[in-house]
Amino acid sequence: MNNTAVFIGHNECYGVSAQQVEQAIIDFINQGVTVFMSGGQGGFDRLCAGCVHRLKKQYPDIINCLVIPYLTFTVFDKDIFDDIIYPEGFEKYHFKAAIPARNKYMVDNAAFAICYVTHGWGGAAKTYERAVKKKLNVINLGTYPLTKA
Repeated sequence: MNNTAVFIGHNECYGVSAQQVEQAIIDFINQGVTVFMSGGQGGFDRLCAGCVHRLKKQYPDIINCLVIPYLTFTVFDKDIFDDIIYPEGFEKYHFKAAIPARNKYMVDNAAFAICYVTHGWGGAAKTYERAVKKKLNVINLGTYPLTKA
């Protein structure tokens, strides 16, 4: 867990570049992060997972994980992931409840977070607030301010 980072962000992520994400990933690799978890939903998740996949050429020991909220989840670009995780006990969740549960799982199993959060509503904002409250080492590439834990 101390070597794990999670990606948190909105579906729409026009204000962030792959270069910015890759630099944040490299910064965390230099701090000992080797596992990167994404939820596989939305533009920011896909951008980040693609960046980890590309950086594996330079950093072959990093692991690109997808955490799915339910078994019928549609996985895009399956080949870029080293591992697909379906957390134990998730079969008890209705599919709409499974997504916030998956986000909570990722934050609770990480020490670092790379985010793109620009406003304080929605699932990304709630997940970001949890990461701040849990005192993860957070890089937010968006404009939403860090709140007091």
